[in-house]
Amino acid sequence: MPAPSPARLRTRNALAGIAAEIAGWGLSLITVAGLAAVGWFGHATHWTFRVGSHAAHDDTAHSHDAAASPPRGQAGGDAVIRFDSPEAVERSGIELVPVEARPMVDELVVNGVVRYDERHVAQLSTRVAGSVWQVNKHLGDRVARGDVMLVVESSDVGRLKAEFLNSLVAFEARREQLAILEEVKGAVMGRQLREATSALREAKNHLVIAEQALVNLGFEITVAEFLALDDESRAARIRTLGLDSQLLAGVDPDRVTSNLIPLRAPFDGIVIGREAVVGEIVEAGRQIFEVADVSTMWVVLSVSKEDAGSVALGQTVRFRPDGAETDSVSRISWISTEVDSETRTLEVRAEIPANPESPLRANTYGSGRIEVARLGTAVVVPSASVQWDGSRWVVFVPAGEAAFEPRPVQPGLRNGDLVEISGDFAGSPPSHVVGVGSHVLKSKILLDRMESGEL
Repeated sequence: MPAPSPARLRTRNALAGIAAEIAGWGLSLITVAGLAAVGWFGHATHWTFRVGSHAAHDDTAHSHDAAASPPRGQAGGDAVIRFDSPEAVERSGIELVPVEARPMVDELVVNGVVRYDERHVAQLSTRVAGSVWQVNKHLGDRVARGDVMLVVESSDVGRLKAEFLNSLVAFEARREQLAILEEVKGAVMGRQLREATSALREAKNHLVIAEQALVNLGFEITVAEFLALDDESRAARIRTLGLDSQLLAGVDPDRVTSNLIPLRAPFDGIVIGREAVVGEIVEAGRQIFEVADVSTMWVVLSVSKEDAGSVALGQTVRFRPDGAETDSVSRISWISTEVDSETRTLEVRAEIPANPESPLRANTYGSGRIEVARLGTAVVVPSASVQWDGSRWVVFVPAGEAAFEPRPVQPGLRNGDLVEISGDFAGSPPSHVVGVGSHVLKSKILLDRMESGEL
């Protein structure tokens, strides 16, 4: 018999390999099917397989479960969950809570920070360069409007005071010259009168400019006041212009320079910043003091984009700084027109008057509650009483001494641990519902549905 060709041998080997692979898959399928059958039968018999004492034990265990776990019943189309006795209810941890009728508030809980009222924060600087001659206020001091914060010695101030006095003298000279010419105007040419009148007007303009230069530095000065004084009185008056007698206590008036200019507080407040010492050289426009009026503070709250549509001007705000025990109450006075580019939140602001018993500190963080809705009277239950049974929200109400019935509800506003209930339930609410332990009843409903194939 001739030997088989190599091609036929390869074909035969391939067929043998395929047959072996099919046989292996068949054994695997048979094994899986056997395990599945064992699992199904074990689950159906509670893993007793109805053998000997195990079957009896299963029957006993089933009877015990039936006594301890309430079977399903029907009452008004809803499952009624029954227990064997009130003691069984107590052992399950179920507790009844009263249904209440009370005002209900819907609030947004947001983060916030306390800031100074930016309309009443002043950064003070001198309007001329010079050196610090005297410092009168320090960090944390309370100041009143007009209080002198410090005194600066500046040669520019002395020069402007001198220009004012010179302009005053020039004005008086031109005025006297014109008066003389007018007395003898019949003996002088009209051109001389016109020139004298023009010179007086020019001198007056220079005087007004010199006066305004001192007013721009903060001095309270008028030409009329100095016109009534003689030269010595003018020099003494302008030397201490703007300086109170308290500032010059212990200083020889004759040795006081005319170069002094005070820096005053623009309003009542507290010194929250100071950057100057006696003898220090300061430049014009450099910040030396910072004063804040703390009679009203800002609370800036960050509202998420999702809740931005719920806020409006005038809504009540309750803010509690971290570590505080009381709330500060106000209303929304400003809503930003843009979302913060970094936090992606909307800033809203409330203005809170100062409370000496619980002062707000700038840059303090805290939690704010914005009242977005309020109901006069609502039917409310604890949030733990409301459960989702897979298709609807329900609460459980007593249906006998040891039975409970689920009642469909429509949850509404939430406030802390309470939730508003609306719909038919609110029309005729029961006196009590299940609070703690309601999840046990929900779990029983879901388990019964799974065993019956509903889920």
